[in-house]
Amino acid sequence: MFEGFSNMVLASAIEPLRAARDLSGRRLFSWQLCSLDGDAIASSSRALIGADLPLARVGATDALILVAGYGMRNHLNHDSSAAVRRMARGLPMVGGLDTGAWLLAQMGLLGGRRATIHWMERQELAENFPELEVIDAPYVVDGNIVTCGDAQSVLSWSLDLIGTYADEALRFDVANMFGRVESLDERATAHGLAGRLSDQRLPIALQRAIISMRQTAEQPLRLPDIAERVALSTRGMDRLFHTYLGVPAGEYYRQIRLSHARALALETNLSLYEIASRTGFSSPSTLARAYRIKFGETLRQRKAGDTSSSTSRF
Repeated sequence: MFEGFSNMVLASAIEPLRAARDLSGRRLFSWQLCSLDGDAIASSSRALIGADLPLARVGATDALILVAGYGMRNHLNHDSSAAVRRMARGLPMVGGLDTGAWLLAQMGLLGGRRATIHWMERQELAENFPELEVIDAPYVVDGNIVTCGDAQSVLSWSLDLIGTYADEALRFDVANMFGRVESLDERATAHGLAGRLSDQRLPIALQRAIISMRQTAEQPLRLPDIAERVALSTRGMDRLFHTYLGVPAGEYYRQIRLSHARALALETNLSLYEIASRTGFSSPSTLARAYRIKFGETLRQRKAGDTSSSTSRF
């Protein structure tokens, strides 16, 4: 675990495996939580999660999974990178959850690989590490490397582990416990949607519209173009947003762009002008005004490094 990780991501990885053990009566999976030095780690919500042991004391294992969230650019130095690489050497599975792929890329473990990351960081990952192929997918397995995005994607991966190492019946039973049962023809669409665990209950056309908005947060499209992508009229798409989410389509899209601006302010050294340009606002002042109304703080305050109230990636 690395400071700033999402509790939701960690739980989405471990709780289904725990449920699989409970329901099957078999010790299908086991795990230990570790940190670099063995100390407790503060999550993005500032909850302290205790580590079972330091990384250097982890014994024989089949997998090493890095769980990271905010601040991933500052987690590793030369010594810690070397320690993680030593532990990862020769393992059947090495993974990165949420922004863990960034750490794997920093250590040179993703060169020539396909990988994914939390949807807010995909563009940044691709720009900073051109030697890897960034995939728009809930999770990606390339050889012994697995990378996942948001908590729902991690849940998908964890459930699929159960299906692989146990059977589909147990996978179904565990998914049912977590309210994550969908028809097979809906599964691909539902897993592509970063958000609430109940998002798969939204109409498919609305899911696709949300996915399209999130994918284009850095190069916003006109609402008619989004509607055309999902085979709806602009008015019909807006009606769906009003009915199921209680906001107009344009307002929802604006919220996505503002949240992305917030992440860029916290995680990058981009200027306010560059952030405005990358999130489709006409000027820094237009972005600043919308941001202050939405979050009750200025973007400059967010760039100054106040992470105590930062919103976790889901």
